[in-house]
Amino acid sequence: MCRLIGYVSAAPVTVAGLVDPDELAVFTSLSTEHKDGWGVGWRRADGGVAVLKGTGQAWQESAYHRHLAQVASDQQIVHLRKASAGMVVEPTNCHPFVEGDVAFCHNGQFDISPALLQSVVDRHGRPREGTTDSEFFFALVLLHARTLPWPEAIAAAVREIVADTRSVDADDMPEAVNCLLTTPDALYAYNQFFQPKVKPTSPPDTYRMQWAIRDDAVIVTSSCWPLDGVQPMPVRRVVQVDRGSLRVTVHPTVDLD
Repeated sequence: MCRLIGYVSAAPVTVAGLVDPDELAVFTSLSTEHKDGWGVGWRRADGGVAVLKGTGQAWQESAYHRHLAQVASDQQIVHLRKASAGMVVEPTNCHPFVEGDVAFCHNGQFDISPALLQSVVDRHGRPREGTTDSEFFFALVLLHARTLPWPEAIAAAVREIVADTRSVDADDMPEAVNCLLTTPDALYAYNQFFQPKVKPTSPPDTYRMQWAIRDDAVIVTSSCWPLDGVQPMPVRRVVQVDRGSLRVTVHPTVDLD
């Protein structure tokens, strides 16, 4: 379980310049619970991706606050990590993950069978630098993106994860496969979770993603903090926000069978 923000803006802007200071302070304060590292990924002027990560609690780290206040971009993602049980806190396990000019972060948890792990190896998928299910999710998306557009690649990766979970228990589902993916052309967001797996001690909307569509930006974020003008994001539908035009496309519901 993690917290995240992603946005595309009409002109380069800092995170602190885009989000109300009080609202941003509440988001950052979530790192007292989501305390197992943090990361930001942003689009550089040359079109490439830059990443900054830390393994501490974001609210305590000057590099985190400095970046949000000083680094402007028209496309950024911010991630606060809460590690799954048994996962190591180290830079390679902190999001976002990057391949070329693409960046990815995940909010949720799912188990991976040895068969699916081997399948990605056999297909010459991106090797994991760390040990997270999140980075494996990214590898699946990249595999499918070799032959499919990004929205379909995300959907295909989700279907593989769901099928893998159901191979153990036909009635089971991944806890959550929420994600943000940035390319030079767009931000993609996906929201899918299995409510029965949400812990009784967690808020009911733990995995609910939300978005705010403004004239100068589109912001996609996890729940549990206030954001002006926010609305629930569609579930099981890839949302695409194009850079430059800010055009929003809500793709068809992902068929999980």
